[in-house]
Amino acid sequence: MNPVTIVRRFLQRKPLKQIWRIADGVLGGYGYDEEPEIKVAALKVRKNTMTSFERLATLWQQVRYLDRYNIEGSLIECGVWKGGSIGMMAQAHLHSHAKPLREIHLFDSFEGVPEPIAEKDGEQTVEWAGGRDQGALKSIGVCVGTREECRALVEEQLGYPSRLTHYHEGWFQNTLPIEASKLGPIALLRLDGDLYESTAVCLKHLYSKVVKGGVVVIDDYGHFEGCRKAVNEHIASLSERILLCHIDYSGRYWVRT
Repeated sequence: MNPVTIVRRFLQRKPLKQIWRIADGVLGGYGYDEEPEIKVAALKVRKNTMTSFERLATLWQQVRYLDRYNIEGSLIECGVWKGGSIGMMAQAHLHSHAKPLREIHLFDSFEGVPEPIAEKDGEQTVEWAGGRDQGALKSIGVCVGTREECRALVEEQLGYPSRLTHYHEGWFQNTLPIEASKLGPIALLRLDGDLYESTAVCLKHLYSKVVKGGVVVIDDYGHFEGCRKAVNEHIASLSERILLCHIDYSGRYWVRT
């Protein structure tokens, strides 16, 4: 059965509310290469992600590019929620290799987002956090996903091998200084930490491990002031020439040269 038929039958079975939730991406025509396959993959992860179809499609393309040119390294996401984006990456790699080769690493507190810092993250983010603005590593009660939800999607539903799937539970400020040194080369680094400190600490500890030709993806560049500030500061500190590529209103990425 071809991918378009699978999508149509899926939509016919789903309740109207669910159809509207995924229709923006699945029913539209974007002109992506491998778009039917991308839509089938997106349907499988939609309950586990809050990101846009454009960002999911771009992840698919990025992993397929890495596989096509045999660019070494693992797939890493910092801020995974319920695993939808890393699930999209896993499916793209499985499309390239029936027997997957890449390690995937999921970094998350699995408690939600910590407190922002007012002077770095801005007033709107503080308001979103219910007025909490001291940067404490305590959950503000939003974007809470569990490790089990990620495992059920990635390993059970999508069939990615557990031997290649690694979970790093805890606040980035606590886990990355320890775990980063244990990681090998990184092919794709996706950051979805929302806040200034959550973004800056990931770039500090992981960016140097991204290989030449590897991809860095920033989910919240256009949405969160603090994330944008951390990324801009990091890029300004580099000797590399960075072309920050636009995905949608919020998502950005670049390829290391």
